[in-house]
Amino acid sequence: MDSITRCTRMRGTILFCFLLYTATSFAQNHSEKLDSLFNSLYSHGQMNGNVLVAEHGQPVYKKSFGYLNIATQTLHDENSLFSLASISKSITATAILQLKEKGTLKLDDYVTTYLNEFPYPNITIRNLLTHTSGLPDFDLFEDEIKRNPNKIFTNKDVLPSLKVWNKPLENKPNETWTYSNINYLLLALIIEEISGEEFQVYVRKHIFIPAKMKNTIFQTDTLVLRNKRKSTNYTYPFKYSSKLKRVDSIDRFHWNVHCLSGFVGQGNILSTTEDMLKFDQILYSGTLLKTATLAEAFAPNKLIDGTIAGSVNFGQKYYQGLGWFVLEDTTEGHIVWHSGGVPGALSILFRNIDKRQTVIVLDNTFSSGLYRNGLNAMNILNNKPLVATKQSLARVYGSTLVEKGPDEAYAKLIEMRDDTTYYYVSEEDLNDLGYQFLYEASFDNHDRHALEVLKQNTLLFPNSFNTYDSYGEALAKSGKKEEAIVMYRKSIALNPANEGGKKALEELLRKQGDQK
Repeated sequence: MDSITRCTRMRGTILFCFLLYTATSFAQNHSEKLDSLFNSLYSHGQMNGNVLVAEHGQPVYKKSFGYLNIATQTLHDENSLFSLASISKSITATAILQLKEKGTLKLDDYVTTYLNEFPYPNITIRNLLTHTSGLPDFDLFEDEIKRNPNKIFTNKDVLPSLKVWNKPLENKPNETWTYSNINYLLLALIIEEISGEEFQVYVRKHIFIPAKMKNTIFQTDTLVLRNKRKSTNYTYPFKYSSKLKRVDSIDRFHWNVHCLSGFVGQGNILSTTEDMLKFDQILYSGTLLKTATLAEAFAPNKLIDGTIAGSVNFGQKYYQGLGWFVLEDTTEGHIVWHSGGVPGALSILFRNIDKRQTVIVLDNTFSSGLYRNGLNAMNILNNKPLVATKQSLARVYGSTLVEKGPDEAYAKLIEMRDDTTYYYVSEEDLNDLGYQFLYEASFDNHDRHALEVLKQNTLLFPNSFNTYDSYGEALAKSGKKEEAIVMYRKSIALNPANEGGKKALEELLRKQGDQK
């Protein structure tokens, strides 16, 4: 006799068993749909990492995809550590709000109250939390990195660098929203100043340990890392690259991988999907923060003029809270989230705090569309249509051009252009691909590849003045001046305000006249 039959023979339990059976069926249905989604993404090179989807704290789907280390063919498992990148900001915000609850700071206190050397007296802690300070981002350190490319910066470098920077703010505090990592480096310094503890020590003691996040560490914890399954980060060096490469072996990412590795507060936390679910769940318990404090954190920030600053990602509008983003659409519940991205790694944490649904996706190959795919997992839980998650055809087209030549690349281009389920054609991406061939490629025939790509862009987007302008530049660089003149004239005809094109055309005509 099966369990359902036994249940139906027990008076008063028929409805309960029916509901239990129905809930189980829905969970199985969601699990199957989630598996179909992420398996498809993995098979199309858009997923390499771990996924965990939960309802009321219980995983309904979790799975590992791909390699922790491609060179050693080490597969991911549930203990794989990934870079959280900017999801770390939600943890820093939690620490600041803990200090607020203790009465040791107020969100509208000026930063100078705690950091005497801070050179901008009108910026508040709230401005830092909501990215409305007007401070620069990592370009603050650009000159110093050029002078000393092997230096590992730490939070102690922030205040001296701001003094050297000595420029007006990009906007008045709370006038507009401008994302800046510097905000959260300063918040970490404030936490240290108030608590008397190193930022890492405070966060371990007051967040990681209470949440039992035993596999969550800082990237600066080099001794601990030796015994952990840390993911190696990979990416495609250029749009024409056909193979993933370790990020730490790519010269142009040196500053991010090396120079910025000593910062804390803005990022540089490593964790697992299991530990991030623990962080998600403890926020419901009142252990880390009170319900009223979290409600304040999850409310959109109002600017000086009374408007709410927002942006759009994965087709959804969102607002800035205190260390969290807040989706505008509340038809399926109040959804808050944060994402993270560094070269070779992407991360996403979605939380439907009304329905207690959680989506965590951590990836170590900078897989395109990760954010939208996290939202799609949430959509599956709520039986909503999926958001289209296509990838640009530029990389596959470019790598085919390098490996197999223009004829096969063109055939691939047409094939992918017609496969609208998985690919989209982007004028901007093809333009970037052409310029990478033109100025960054280090192999033979790169000029020829650039001309091929930029020519195809004019055919795909014949009404865009910029496609002809770019093609003209490539032709001129390749010594094909007559053809370049034709392209620049076409570009200017489409856009008479193309001053750059006019100057380039004048220069070509002058040289042509000199030769005659």
